[in-house]
Amino acid sequence: MRNYLVIPFFLSCSASVQALTLEQSIAQAMMNNPQLIQKYAHFEAKYKDKRAAFSDYLPQVSLYAATGYEKITNNNGLSYDSELNRRELGLRVTQSLFSGFETVDEVARLDYEIKADQQALISAAENLSLEIAQVYIDLFQTQGVIELSEQNVKEHQEILTNIQKRENKGLSSAADVAQVQSRLATAQSSLLAAKNNSFDLKAQYFDLVGEYPIDLHNPQADSNYLPSSLNIAIDRAKENHPEIKASIFDVQAAEKQMDRDKSGFWPKVDLELDINSNDNIGGFEGPDDDGRIMLTMSYDIYSGGRTKAKTEASAWRKEEAKAIRDNTYRQVIEGTTLAWNAYHFVGEQKGFYRQNVDFATQTEKGYMQQFVLGRRSLLDVLDSKIELFNARKNYLKASFDEKKARYRLINATGKLIEELRVDTPDAWQLKDEDKQEQDHDETSANAQEVNK
Repeated sequence: MRNYLVIPFFLSCSASVQALTLEQSIAQAMMNNPQLIQKYAHFEAKYKDKRAAFSDYLPQVSLYAATGYEKITNNNGLSYDSELNRRELGLRVTQSLFSGFETVDEVARLDYEIKADQQALISAAENLSLEIAQVYIDLFQTQGVIELSEQNVKEHQEILTNIQKRENKGLSSAADVAQVQSRLATAQSSLLAAKNNSFDLKAQYFDLVGEYPIDLHNPQADSNYLPSSLNIAIDRAKENHPEIKASIFDVQAAEKQMDRDKSGFWPKVDLELDINSNDNIGGFEGPDDDGRIMLTMSYDIYSGGRTKAKTEASAWRKEEAKAIRDNTYRQVIEGTTLAWNAYHFVGEQKGFYRQNVDFATQTEKGYMQQFVLGRRSLLDVLDSKIELFNARKNYLKASFDEKKARYRLINATGKLIEELRVDTPDAWQLKDEDKQEQDHDETSANAQEVNK
């Protein structure tokens, strides 16, 4: 059996039934991570904003009541004084018939913002999943480094024991003992550094997931989600990445905001019903009731240029959203390219590290045999030990870097949560009417934007 296959002993051991898998870790984080809770709260708030805007479609009903003391002195030829208890009670119902399309555009704008916020929430979950995956894999890696370091310390201790025996027999010098002791101290320091790194990673894991890892399963990315070429990876990212979808919805929301602000150029038409039941009004004792239903129109002829300025401002916001969308495309393509390069080259690098382990193992064995025969110095043996330790550690790092590169590439294409088979919470989903609109919007938007 090749030595590089047994470097981390724990890889061949089955995890305990209490182990928290990568998928379980991410599912736990989705329910409790403060960053996602913040994004979700913003997402839900938009639904309430939309409901508030939708209320302008419905009748507005207001009730007015007042009572108090009224005194009137009239000297216009009919002199009289009146001191009465005035009472007023009125009901007004107003139904907007035309608002310059303001309500229509505002509801549509908030629809797009809800969809954009949902995609931003999913993007945050994707990125959090990648971060957890990287920390999870690093924890797995540091366990292997600890085992390698413990093995390295044990081997140096054995060498020290042998050299001390040789010194007692006069076959080695005190300098040889000191040399081994120095290397042993370095090995012990490396072991402590690995353990410290493990504690740091556990703290990072707790920050992301909300609990400390008990045990770990060795994660394996689904190869079906790994693109076979850079062009395929970029195409998948353009089609699926939630940041791109969010940026497209933001542009559509900005367009609707511009349409909404143009409503000031139109007249407003309302249907009003007023019913009043009053007593002791205007100095006349007794009831004073009236009722009317009227069609009203108001037209803002001049508002100091406010409507024009708001429309121009929203037009610039649309340009800003389009620039953000274009920049998002570039960032996604760049991120996908970098992820592909890392995935592609780390695999090749791993092969060379594997050869390094094989050759270093042969060298270490050969040097030990030659040392016993007196053909190699103690320094050569110690150097070969360090070379083998570093080769094993580099191969171990490359193996786990390849795992991280796989998850990073899947994340770059916007499919990491799907690959992990982690269901997003039901509360993150759009309402039924919004889902139908999103299907239509995504079809048209992707046709126009994805192949820019």
